[in-house]
Amino acid sequence: MVVVSSFVGMFGNGSISQGFPRFFTPIQTDLNLTAAQMSLVFSLARAEGSAGGPLIGWAVDKFGARPMVLGGGLMVGIGTILLSRADSYWELIVLFSGIISLGKSAGFGQTLMAAVNQWFIRRRSVAMSTLMTAFAGGGAFVVLLLNLGIQQIGWRDTILWTGVFILVMTIPAAFFIRSRPEDMGLLPDGDVPDDAASGSSGGRRSRAASEGFTFMEAIKTPTYWFIMVGAILRVSVTNGMLVHVFPIMEGRGISANEASAWVAAMFFLGIPLRFIMGVTSDRFRGNVLLAVGMAIGAVGMAGLWIVPGISGLLLFVVGIAIVEGITSVNWLMLSDYYGRARFATLMGFMSLFMNVGMFISPYASGLVWDAVGNYYWVLAVFTPLYLVSAVAFLFATRPDPPARSRRRWIGTETRAPQPAASGDN
Repeated sequence: MVVVSSFVGMFGNGSISQGFPRFFTPIQTDLNLTAAQMSLVFSLARAEGSAGGPLIGWAVDKFGARPMVLGGGLMVGIGTILLSRADSYWELIVLFSGIISLGKSAGFGQTLMAAVNQWFIRRRSVAMSTLMTAFAGGGAFVVLLLNLGIQQIGWRDTILWTGVFILVMTIPAAFFIRSRPEDMGLLPDGDVPDDAASGSSGGRRSRAASEGFTFMEAIKTPTYWFIMVGAILRVSVTNGMLVHVFPIMEGRGISANEASAWVAAMFFLGIPLRFIMGVTSDRFRGNVLLAVGMAIGAVGMAGLWIVPGISGLLLFVVGIAIVEGITSVNWLMLSDYYGRARFATLMGFMSLFMNVGMFISPYASGLVWDAVGNYYWVLAVFTPLYLVSAVAFLFATRPDPPARSRRRWIGTETRAPQPAASGDN
């Protein structure tokens, strides 16, 4: 489950989420579009995700991950192939902002995270961190591959072969996906039902952690909304910056090839950081890790904003790599706080608000560029918003468990163990 989900997430997300901004300038030039028009394409894609996020989360919890991965992957692959021959602005919007974005949301994003989350409780940190690390790896490797393709065969053929690869990857991968361990007669972490029935500690922890919060119980806690505010600002600012990162760097006199190397380096740094921060989140308070990471990200954003030369770029790459690195902590904390049963639904509801921010930030950035010819004021706003995100995460402390789960857990833990037979060692 982890290997297949990571492979699909690496190349699916890497191509559409992190990699597609590399096509910003080539498509803009070829179709004679303004920066605001191109930004609107990305913003509408996020708006679609905003509308579909809660429904996708509900569908994953209801029907499982396998049909979602298969259907979403087919939509992305076919849509990308058709996009390679788009000749008008409306075709670009329908294909990328509609078909491809919906498929990516349904098959490659929260669906994979929810699937892996269903299979682990005790080892959740390692499993989820591995998946999120693969997402970062997609940004590192795929950006370089797409840049090479654009240089050698042009943006249209590069998109064409990207779509073909996604189709070839998705169809067999979907058949390896299993939505829940219970579908195979197992429990999370490889436990078997007899463990839970006999009262073993692993079975008790798995059963108790599986219960978690209901949707209504979770959204009534202040912590859920603090996480949401922090996540909204984190993804909105990061997405707005990444959509425009190549024009921003070109505005600093950096070529497209050099900009691709800088962006790839940023995602490369995010690979070990996502894994390390994810697996250590059990030892440290996740909300503190997120707060510190966002504060460092603000320093990095300030480097791109006001620090000239190579120093500013180094600050930016390291700072944003850390922001990308703490992404896994964000979702691990949500799962750890509220349980696995309604993880996809809670994540989907949160994405409804997150994607509104991701709609506004790239489009507003494009409008600013068209109006003043630079991104100075965009970065001036983005930098303090990272700091606000840090404060919100700092207040996202663990909520008290719901009363019903607390009673069951106490009852299970305080039950006296059965005495061993006289002949047992």
